Order: sequence, then structure tokens, then C-alpha cells
Amino acid sequence: MKRINKFVSFALFIGVAMILAACSTSSPGSNVSGGGVSSAGSSTVKPIKSYAGPKEINGATAVMSNHTQWLLAGGHTDKTLVQMNLATGAIGTPIPESSSAVAVAETSNQVLLVGLSTPSGGAVEIRNGSNGTLLGTVPVSDAVQSLSVSADGSLAFVVENSGTAVSLQKIALDTYHIVGTTIPLVSDAISVVSSTNGADIFVLEANGKVDELPASGVGQINSFSVGSAALSMIISPDSQTLFVLKCPPGSCNVSVVNIAGQQVTKVLPAPLATVQINLSVSGNSLWDAVGSGAYGNVQEFSLS
Repeated sequence: MKRINKFVSFALFIGVAMILAACSTSSPGSNVSGGGVSSAGSSTVKPIKSYAGPKEINGATAVMSNHTQWLLAGGHTDKTLVQMNLATGAIGTPIPESSSAVAVAETSNQVLLVGLSTPSGGAVEIRNGSNGTLLGTVPVSDAVQSLSVSADGSLAFVVENSGTAVSLQKIALDTYHIVGTTIPLVSDAISVVSSTNGADIFVLEANGKVDELPASGVGQINSFSVGSAALSMIISPDSQTLFVLKCPPGSCNVSVVNIAGQQVTKVLPAPLATVQINLSVSGNSLWDAVGSGAYGNVQEFSLS
């Protein structure tokens, strides 16, 4: 009986050790194992790179030409901004942020934006993208839901949600003022990106529908579906491809969408608990920001 008890204790120890080891890898989640992501088939897609980050990553900015990226992390009461070097995995000193921060974005000329959401309204912080120093704050009418920026870095696109209506505001980043008129959006709109030339905007709905609108927001150019359970969207520099992050129960994936053909050309696996995707500097891979209350990391996956 003693030998059996010792065997059971040993087996339990090994089991716990394996669970802890799995949780400490850079690819947590039920569809991730040993730094890889389970694909639709039996194979496992391994990341090109994987770095541990802060726990509870909420969002991640575009990757700059110097390979840096800002991460928004933390729970409901304690949030920080952290800059990571994706060439080395080095993490900068965390910068305390408001607990109402819900979204981040960065322009190509390193202007960092942080969207705030409160019961009484919202605001967009404008920070120095090199060191995170606060430069100014622009109040907006309603709680910020998501942020994006124009290709030339002159505008911030702010998706607001009043609880009963969703709309789009534009902020001029040279004057820190709202410009143009408020554009009403469909009630389940969650993300907006602009074409490189600024002529069109693409509106992502939670149900996976994408609406292509003129920059004025008046009228509709196209509408197509990319798959359900959508979370966020980015656009390629040539405005030919959309990358849509979707996380149905128990999994996450990325739809690669040909805009001209209005069709999904490829579906890529993504780690469970992915919260944001961004293109690498080369454009040949995606950086997936992954986070929950127990872990946080960023992983690079090839697009080929």
C-alpha cells in the first residue's frame, strides 16, 4: 500500500509539474501547446518568435519600424503601458495608466494614443511614442471602444459607444481637436480602419460583417462577411488585404480577406486569448498579443 501511495503521489507531482510548465510557456490556452497553435489539421503551427509579456494584455499597437510595440495591460483597477522590443524581447519600465484605459494605437511617426472609457464619457490620451510621456488629452462624447490611425499619422479614428448608439469621431493629431462630423455606425460596430489613401473606411461588426464606406461615412460601397465572433481588424499598407481576428468559444483565428474580391482567402490559427493582431515590419508575419488574468505574451506567426 505504501508503494502504491508513493506511486500516486509521484504521478500527481508529475501531473502538476506538467500543468505548471504548460502555463509558463509562451503559448498558453487550450489550443496552444509548447509554443505552437493547433491548426485545422493535425499539425501544429509554431511561432517564429515568442516573448513573455505582462499579464492581462488588453491591447497592442502597430509595430514600429524600430520593432517596438506598446502593450496595454492590467485589470479593472490597475493598468500599465509597457513598451516591448520585438527584435529582442526586452521590456521597458511600466508606465501607470488609468484603470479606464481600454484601447491603444500608435502612428508611424510614433504618436501613442490611449482610449479611455468611463460611465460618463470618454477621452483619448496623446503620448510620446518613444517614452510614453503624456502630451495632451482630447475629450470625446462617449466611452471609447476602439482606436486606429490613418496611414499618414495625421488622424485618429475613435469608435465610441454610448450604450445605445455607436459612432466614429476623428481627431487631428497636429491640433488635438476633433475634426469633421460624427459618423453614425451600426449598433454592433467594434472596429474601424482606413484605406491608405484615406478615401474609404472599413467598419467591422461583431457578427463578422465588414462594411466599406466612403470617408464621409455617407453611403455604402461594399458589404461582406468574414466569419462570426469578430474582435478586431487591421489593414495591409497597400489596402488590398484585411486581417480579422475572431475568437469563437474555445479558439481564435485570423481571416485573411481580399478586399477587391470581398472574400476570405485564408484562415490562420491564433493562440487562445489573443486580444490583438498586428503586421510585422516586413509584412510577412503577424504579431499576436495574447493575454488573460494568468499570463501575457506576444507571438509572431508567418503569413505564408
